[in-house]
This record gives sequence, structure tokens and C-alpha cells, in this order.
Amino acid sequence: MILNVIPKPNSIEFTGGESWLDLNSIEYSLNENFSDEAYYLKIDEKGIQVVSKGEKGRYYAAKTLEQIAATGKAPHCTIYDAPAFPYRGFMIDSARHMQTIDEIKTYIEAAARYKFNIFHWHLCDDQGWRIESEKYPLLNEKGSWRDCHGFGSKNMEKYGGYYTKEEIRDVIAFCKERFIEVVPEIDMPGHVTAMVSSYPELSCRGVQIPLETTGGIFKNILCAGKEEVFDFCFGILDEVMELFPCKYIHIGGDEAPKARWCNCSACQQRIKDEKLGNVEELQGYFANRIIAYLESKGKEVLAWNESLNSGILNKNTIICDWMDRAHKSEEFANQGGRIIIEDFYHYYLDYPYGMTPLTKTYNYEPYLEKLSSTGRNGVLGVETPIWTEYIEDFDRMGYMCFPRMIAVAERGWTKSMNADYESFKVRVRNEVPVLRKMGIKPADESEWDPPFNIRFRDTWGHLKKNITPSAIKATLFPNKEED
Repeated sequence: MILNVIPKPNSIEFTGGESWLDLNSIEYSLNENFSDEAYYLKIDEKGIQVVSKGEKGRYYAAKTLEQIAATGKAPHCTIYDAPAFPYRGFMIDSARHMQTIDEIKTYIEAAARYKFNIFHWHLCDDQGWRIESEKYPLLNEKGSWRDCHGFGSKNMEKYGGYYTKEEIRDVIAFCKERFIEVVPEIDMPGHVTAMVSSYPELSCRGVQIPLETTGGIFKNILCAGKEEVFDFCFGILDEVMELFPCKYIHIGGDEAPKARWCNCSACQQRIKDEKLGNVEELQGYFANRIIAYLESKGKEVLAWNESLNSGILNKNTIICDWMDRAHKSEEFANQGGRIIIEDFYHYYLDYPYGMTPLTKTYNYEPYLEKLSSTGRNGVLGVETPIWTEYIEDFDRMGYMCFPRMIAVAERGWTKSMNADYESFKVRVRNEVPVLRKMGIKPADESEWDPPFNIRFRDTWGHLKKNITPSAIKATLFPNKEED
């Protein structure tokens, strides 16, 4: 028997019979021995019983009951359920293209239904700054607006905007009611064109530059030799921490080409003064100063896996493994570090179904091959990003995210031994009308797992659209610096 619930509960016992559910008549009790997110659920002819440690487990039991009740009579059963991973995240990129607050809330509502507990909000990048700043107003006056829509769009009108502090607090409160933490990402030292176009003195050359209107990896990064850069970073992080009460702050750390640092006297002096070996270690020094500051404020820090390249990164950093060909994330975890799996080839939702079909996303094993038993314990969980360079509207975003986002939700909650793709597809079919009622337009089932010829077409079409000289260099020579 298939219980129409996503994520699939980890322990189900069917006891025979079925009943109509009265969700207004539930017997609740507490058990201090349960973990925070665990719950026990019993359905029989007498009614419904729910046991949990507190409100969080009770909430997840309610989400399970909500799905069971939608299918009519409920089978009599007992469920004991707890998540496979404590961190189950979804990321929305609002820097490249923004979403309205109502659209973001729709995604949060869907994420809550499938027991996600982290909303990673990508709020700044080379193409825009999306947080209201009172301390640094030029971030909004200049850094929030680019010359055109960009990314191949024929719309040449100025594009931009930002979320007010009031709007951000509203989203955080909305998430709190659903037991979802909001984790802001403030990229540094790379992907900072919005910063340095607003305040050119933050870069090595101090030259005024416009916001970018294409994707890519750009050479203008924060200067690691100027003390005022750290003062600025601490100042903007103070403002961010006032807004976001979560325990995590994401500081980026990916795709930071260091050609400017190689030719910057201040950066080279910093290397000498701090007895660093090279510019990679300079990024480690930069990150460690930021991390130490955030830790002094009681925060835990997330960073992309490139941050490990220095070899000196603070060991308390939580590494987000998105593309790590050198397996440094696994080595980090094997030495006692913590990592989050958000693999580019399986969990990135902005790539066509021909490149990343639903089955590929669902069947990906979050426990990477080179992890030792210690390393496996260091896997905090999974996260699925949607990058919006080529996603300008809500309907397109829904098509790209669903149902693949739900697959990641299940693999974050349901233990590998209980995962079952064929069962998952049956249960997803029942969720499609629910998503549509929410206002989300998921991909048609015929597109979830396209045949080989469609996969080849989508892959080749994507490569043709995205291959540029800089992209080829970045792929073939990932450590080579340009002038």
C-alpha cells in the first residue's frame, strides 16, 4: 500500500481498516525523549493521536495529516517519523531576477508542505543588491539597478529594485510560523559588483564600474589589503544580522578570480604582513576575519566549497558542496568538518529536465562516495538552488522547480533505505493539483524524465547558449588567473 504523503515517512505500519479523519479532534501528548522534529502518529477507529517533543514535531505531524486527509478515507496506521537530515534547504536567487513578496511566500508555503526547514535567500550578486540598507544607501541608489534586464533579454529598460526591511521582516515572520529559518547570503570577496559599483573604493583599483548584465565570473572583487573593506563588511553584516535572527549567515566565497589581488600593492603587502603563501591563502585570511567577526556575534557561517582552496579556512565553517572535483569537501568532512550537499549536476533546478531529469535528482545519494564514517556524520543535509539568470517570471520558476524541488525534500527527510522512486512518482501525481491550486505551474509529467534524444537536445542547446570564452577558460583552467 502507498500512503500518499511526501516526504515518505520513515516508519509506517498499516493496521487494517480505514476512517474519515476529523482534523479538529486530535489527541496530543508530549514525549521529551523525541528529537525536536520527530513525531508519532496513530490513526484508527478511535481517532487520531499525535506525540511529539514540542510544537515543531506537532507541525510536521499536521503536514502529514493534511496530505492523508486530502485523499478521502485514511488507512488505519501508525507512523513514527523523524528526518534523515537536520538541514533541508531550498535557495532562491533574487539578485539576478526578483520575485514579489507574494511569490516568495507561495514558494515558502509549498516548501513547508514538504518539510523543508531552511530558506537560503540569495540577495546580492554582480547584477544587483536586494536588501534595503540605511547604513550604506548607495547600495540601493546604485547597486540595486542595472542598465537593462540582461542575460540575453531584448528588454533594454533599466532593471532592479530591492526588498525593504519591512518586507524582509514579513517574510521572516511568515517562515517562522512554518518552522523555516531564513539564511541570507552576502557574497564576498567575489560576486560583489553591486557593492563595488556603489562604493568603488572597496575594490583594488577604485574604478567606477556598472552592474553586470550577463552571467559569469568577474574580476572586480573586494580588496583584501584595505582595512576599510573589512570595516564595510562588518558594517553591512551588522545591518543584516539586525534583520535576520537565524543562527546561520552565508558569506559566499565562490568564484573569486584573483588577478586584481596579484597586481594590487595593498593585497601583496597584506600577504607579506600576515606571512601568507599566496593569493589563495589571502582569501582564506579574508574569510577567516569575516567568520571570526560573525562567530563573535553568535553566528555559524556557511560558505561555498571553493573557500576550502586556501587550506587555512576556519574549521567551524559549514561548507556548501556544489561542484568539488577535487573532493575537498569530503576530505573536510572526514576530518570532522560539516558540509551541506547541493550538487550542481543533480540539485540545481535552473537546468532543463533533459540535463537533470527527475529520476536523476531523486536517486542522487547525498552521502558522497569518499566519505568515511566520520565524514558521513558531518553531512548536515541537502539544499536545492534555483538560480534566476534566465528565469524572469514566476510561472517559469514553478516549471523548473517542481517537481524536482519535492524530490530533494524527500531525500532530505526520508532515509536512503526507504527511498523509492516509483512510489514517489505516484505520490507526486497527487500533488500536482495541490501545487496548481497554490498558483504554481509544475512541469508536465511527460517532461519529468525525457527520452535520450530530448536529453541530448537540451544539453547541447544549453551548452551552445552558455559557452563563452570566459566559461571555457573557467572550465578547462579553473585555477588560471587572467590579467
